[in-house]
Amino acid sequence: MKKKIISVLLIGAMLVAGLAGCSTKTDTATNKTVTENKASTETPAETKTEETGKTEDTGKTEDTGKATNFKVGITIQSLENSYWAGVFGEVEKLLKEKGWEYTILACNDNSATQIQQIENFITNKVDLIMVHPSDPNAIEDYLKQARDAGIKVMSWDDAMTNTDLNWILDNTKLGYAIGQEAANFINDHYSTDKVAEVAIMNYPQTPILLERETGILNALEEIAKGKYKIVAQQPALDAQTALTNMETILQASPDTKIVCSIGAGGDIGANEAFMTKTEGKIPEDMGIFSADATEQQLEAIVKGEATRASVGFEGSNKKTAAAVVDLYEKLLNGEKFDEQNLVRPLTVIDSSNAADFLADYK
Repeated sequence: MKKKIISVLLIGAMLVAGLAGCSTKTDTATNKTVTENKASTETPAETKTEETGKTEDTGKTEDTGKATNFKVGITIQSLENSYWAGVFGEVEKLLKEKGWEYTILACNDNSATQIQQIENFITNKVDLIMVHPSDPNAIEDYLKQARDAGIKVMSWDDAMTNTDLNWILDNTKLGYAIGQEAANFINDHYSTDKVAEVAIMNYPQTPILLERETGILNALEEIAKGKYKIVAQQPALDAQTALTNMETILQASPDTKIVCSIGAGGDIGANEAFMTKTEGKIPEDMGIFSADATEQQLEAIVKGEATRASVGFEGSNKKTAAAVVDLYEKLLNGEKFDEQNLVRPLTVIDSSNAADFLADYK
């Protein structure tokens, strides 16, 4: 089962890190791997990434060597998470189709690294910066510098001040939706005489994910009070970490059958642990409830594995990517939004509709 997770993550990383023309070398000044993507051999113009396993494109056309319409710089928390790897694999495809210059980087949840990435985007005079903040407070002043330089700025997930647009979720509401699905499941299968043992896959280091966890806990307490007890709360953004943590939880609390996760990684890892423990025979009172609704999560729902429900947003990776790239284009073309904060929709996906959403991935 572990090999399955590792292969999925490697595929996600390959999707985002390596479309045509990539080569790697070591930057002796930083001792970090540099990934280069040369779209034309006729011009020396190329950008370099001081992060491992990331993607970039020079934005030059092979026939003319001339710059195309826009230059976009994107910095996100991580590409190890299956949700981000999947979405930005699709974003990259769309930007390549448009012929735009782009750089997609992960800061590995390090605000100092993200600040350096933003500064490099400003120096390179990009037209748009999209940031998925590691620490929103740490980068506000740098985003102001970008806007002062005439660069459009967009935030994904955090309602920030120095931006043209914030594409956000109500994370407390999202967490509550996750917790509500879990609580209803607990009410159906457990009682005050037979309480459910619950594990929480969280990530309190990030404020919005702490809000999401708070929503989960509030829903459990309001809807299933007295019918559950929390036996563990473990941080897990990626599936491999979640698998390791879930195996540890099951050793200490072997009767744990309910998991609530703030995202796809915790869901996928916990599902693998449950599948191993039960030898693929998931009991009716075992369930995982989460966010993101990635392809792998939806497949697990359809197959009747431990994943029971996941709260999604626009739909598939393709739809999310199309939605965000459409926002890039509107900002770059000078379109004004009525509100700085644009709230994304929430959709509960379970056995009743998972097959329909899964079909959109094909």
